[in-house]
Amino acid sequence: MSLQLGSALKRGATQLFSRSGAVIVLAYAVTMLVYQLSFNTLLQPVIAGLTPPGAEAPSAGLVTLPLPGAVAGGLLALSLVVATVVGVVAVRTFVARERGQIPRRFLTERLPFAVVNLFVGGVAFLLVVLVGSVLLVVPGIIAYISLIFMVQFVAVENVNFVTAMRRSWRLTRGNWIRLFVLLTILVAMIFAVTFVFNFGVGLALGSAGAGLAGIAVAMVNVLTTLYLLAVLSDAFVQLRDGESSTQGPRPTTDALGA
Repeated sequence: MSLQLGSALKRGATQLFSRSGAVIVLAYAVTMLVYQLSFNTLLQPVIAGLTPPGAEAPSAGLVTLPLPGAVAGGLLALSLVVATVVGVVAVRTFVARERGQIPRRFLTERLPFAVVNLFVGGVAFLLVVLVGSVLLVVPGIIAYISLIFMVQFVAVENVNFVTAMRRSWRLTRGNWIRLFVLLTILVAMIFAVTFVFNFGVGLALGSAGAGLAGIAVAMVNVLTTLYLLAVLSDAFVQLRDGESSTQGPRPTTDALGA
């Protein structure tokens, strides 16, 4: 079965603006707000230390937390873990196409296993893409596209990241061009939305509101990131179900939302 790009883009939006999508957006937005504020808190003294005496520090407009650096660092690390948890729950919800209440099992079933594998698998994914890009640009692009469903396989099929990479490579084979087109459309959309919003907020707030503008842009990135995840999850379902229809029934004992 070939990938239907229009369907993936439409269902991704429908899923994101559903009741379950709104809960995920809110959870991710709060998590990323804590992350951004914690990051700013750690960044401000670093920039201030590099600023020549008498000059205004570029970090003067940063929105920070009134917390010691150690506490901000702990919050930063915690927010990264929580963001990964929210990502796992989001993928499970998007793949299952749940638009109402998020099933409780999505919040509990092998969650630590999925989080650890996404952390380690994410590093491995970046290394593979980096090596491919260093050798030649095209191998890096192919590696990125071929392994793009690692997250879905880890979160939904409960497999480790190595198996997830192998199965993503097999699932995407024959659809590399369509997936490349889909990703190009998504990146163009995200860039356009981010640029327009950043430009508009910058004009409205001016240089004095640069810190608030950064927070606002981060919140827009929450929407674009989750929309990307929703679209790719729908593409995953399309290809997975198409593979099942040609190869016969697939086992579902290890799958969520199957």
